[in-house]
Amino acid sequence: MKGWKRALAAAGAAAMLMVLAACQNVAKDATVYIQGELDAAYLGKISEEYLAVVEDMTQADAQAKYEYNLQAEGEYLLSYLGVELPNDGVYQRAQELVGEIYSHAKYTVADGELLKSGDIAVEVTVSPIELMTLLPEETYADTWQAVKEQAGVSDDQVAVMNDEEYQQLDEQYAMALLDELEGLIGQLTYGTDQTVLLQMKQDEEGYYTLVESGMQQLDEMILDYTGAYAG
Repeated sequence: MKGWKRALAAAGAAAMLMVLAACQNVAKDATVYIQGELDAAYLGKISEEYLAVVEDMTQADAQAKYEYNLQAEGEYLLSYLGVELPNDGVYQRAQELVGEIYSHAKYTVADGELLKSGDIAVEVTVSPIELMTLLPEETYADTWQAVKEQAGVSDDQVAVMNDEEYQQLDEQYAMALLDELEGLIGQLTYGTDQTVLLQMKQDEEGYYTLVESGMQQLDEMILDYTGAYAG
């Protein structure tokens, strides 16, 4: 399980507070906010409507949210692939690939609903990206074996390598798998649509904060690593 990637520190805690100009528009503003959050985090698209409903949010803050999300997802992707000592070049390559994958993200944000409690509920339907399962499990071991053979080293020699020597092999392994995944993007499909109910909780001062658990659930659906949502 990935856990919640997009920490408040990414753009500052104030950026997570939604300011509502008028009570009668609260549910509509919540919908704009959720749509803007998803578009900024996954597509790098930042609308003026989104910026307008968030306290002190700037274009730079929203862009930082996207970049942070690419960084965090890139790190998770490398960990999933078994890359142990990624260098800066590998991190950058992974982030670029995540950006390309995320450009295919599909979700639909329904109209927000004002609850009796004063909180707001917004339903989001996600079409999970099915890409990772296109890479057969044996590819990992086969790629590592090919890297060792190309370097002319045995398992015993690998076992006594220092970090610098091992990192060179690890880089070749990582780049090969990332290239494989990139080549499969044109074949990606979408799993069975999943619905997540996001909640905006109101505090005593009238600000609304997005409940993280719902966003964590949604985030784990965007890119399906294990085929859990495959049709």
